[in-house]
Parts: sequence; structure tokens; C-alpha cells
Amino acid sequence: MVAINGHVTLHRKLFLCVWLWHICFIQTTNGWSAGGLDRRGALQLAQTLLLSSDVASSNPVATAASPPVMPDAQVTDKVFMDIRIARQDGSTYIRDDLPDTFENTVVYIRLKLGLYGKAAPNHVEKFLSYVIPPQDNDMENPFPSYGRSSFPALDQDAGLLRGGYIPSLRLTEVGGSSALSYGARILPAKLWIDRPAVEKLSHSAKGLLTHKNLDATPNFGITTRAAPSLDNTQTVFGQVLWDEETLNWFRLLEDLPTYSVNRPSGYDDFNTGGAASAVYNAQRELFRGAAKSFGDSRIDKIYDGELLRRMEVTQVGRL
Repeated sequence: MVAINGHVTLHRKLFLCVWLWHICFIQTTNGWSAGGLDRRGALQLAQTLLLSSDVASSNPVATAASPPVMPDAQVTDKVFMDIRIARQDGSTYIRDDLPDTFENTVVYIRLKLGLYGKAAPNHVEKFLSYVIPPQDNDMENPFPSYGRSSFPALDQDAGLLRGGYIPSLRLTEVGGSSALSYGARILPAKLWIDRPAVEKLSHSAKGLLTHKNLDATPNFGITTRAAPSLDNTQTVFGQVLWDEETLNWFRLLEDLPTYSVNRPSGYDDFNTGGAASAVYNAQRELFRGAAKSFGDSRIDKIYDGELLRRMEVTQVGRL
């Protein structure tokens, strides 16, 4: 189960309550009201939001949206990734000296994935080679594995959570050919290319596994919304297997801080809708503008979308 089902929803709704009261107070003080919302109406709405937060905290299903419609493709293999999200200070060990807040809580989740072995067989084969890497007698030099990988960025422009980044795995050149270097091992760097299918799968929903067509590394992405603009450059080869835990995890992704000063804000990244999206878009634009006006040079040293809380895979395997 995802740690903290209630914190995320509650802090957003508390923010909305304060915002609604502030707007209503200003409006009634100046003798006018927008949308017919008076002070009593704001209080009633705030009470409703807080009550719904209590229900969501005791009932995780209430915080989760409905699963999106996935492509009509056969799932041939199922795997899992155990994911850990560090505290805002980067720590993951047990601590009792911090306030009980979302920022100070280590989050754990088991992400279940289904692979489309019929639609993208080569992609699935390559992906599985990092789930269950080869074994040999050289125990001091293991093969690269998703079990030691991370999700470093949430690319809001592309609508992708980027994953599969294995520390120390590098693309290099050996004898005039591309190769992957990992510790003392030199591995072939073959592209994840499949023969053209009758109908290539589109990036039509959130929760789809995708890989760049001309990339030989194990880096992959999980769509956070429909992203058909990726169809020409990437290939869909699997999907998230939706359950209550995974739905709550996608909801939690909205609250993970990222460094993204130039991010467009004209859309709802996670298709959650509602007033919260408008409020947070406006808030985000305010801080972006302030950072630019103050000439914060640190912006240039951190890539767009970098997650400011470490998200790492601790274990992988077949289901």
C-alpha cells in the first residue's frame, strides 16, 4: 500500500479552504460576490472539503480516480518494481525526530507492469533482460539491473515519468561500435527496434510504458497523460497494471516537487480537473516568475523536471 494516502489530499484541500475563505472575505468586504458565493457558502464548501478528506484518509479508494482505458493489446508478461521515495532531506532510514508530514515520510509502493510481447516483442525482451539479468561466475561484476535503477525526472512537456536510469551504466564506443559500459563489463548496445506492426500502438492514455526508438539504453518512460505527440519517436511496449495502490501512486506524483521553471501551465498534467488545478497552476507561475526576476542561476544547473525527492527501485521481478 502506498504510504500516506490521506496527507496529499488533505493538504491540497486545506489550501483550497483557505483560498476560498480569502477570496470570499475580500469580495464581501468590497460589497460584491463572484459566482454567487458568499461567506456562508464558502464555509459550507470548506466543511464539505474537509469531511471528504477524512473519508479519503480512512478509505484509500476515495482518493483514487478510475483507471484509464488501455490499448487493446495482449499482456504476455507481468513484472513488479518495488519503489521507495526518500524524504525531502534524502534520508530513508527510520526517524522519530521529524514532524509527521508528507515531506518527512518515506513512501513505498509495488508498481505492477504488464508487457506487450506480441505487439513489441524485441522491446519486451530487452526490458526483461534488465528485470532478470544474465548470471555468470563473476559475482564481483554484476550485470545492470532495474533493481538498482531510479526515476529521476517528471517531464511535464512530454507527459512522462522517466525511469530505468541505472547508475554507472554508460553508452560508449568500442572498436568503432556503440557499447554499454557497466563497471568492468562491456555489453552490446543494440537498439530496441521491432518490425513494423500492422498498427503501431499510440500513446493514448496515462500509464503506458514507452521507449525511445533510437535509444540503446534501458531508460524508459511511463506516460502521465495521453501523449500522441510521442508516437513518431517512441514505442509503446507495455502498461501499468492498475489497482488501488497504483492509482494512489499516480495521484501522489502530483505532489512530488520538481524543478521546472519554464514548464507550460495551460493544461492539467494528470487530468484531475477542478479548481485545484487552476490554483496550483497560478501558484506555480508566481514562483517561476519570481525565480526569473531574481536571476536565480541555480535554475540553469538543474534540468527541467528533475524530481527533488529521490525515487529509486529497490527490487524487481516477475509476477
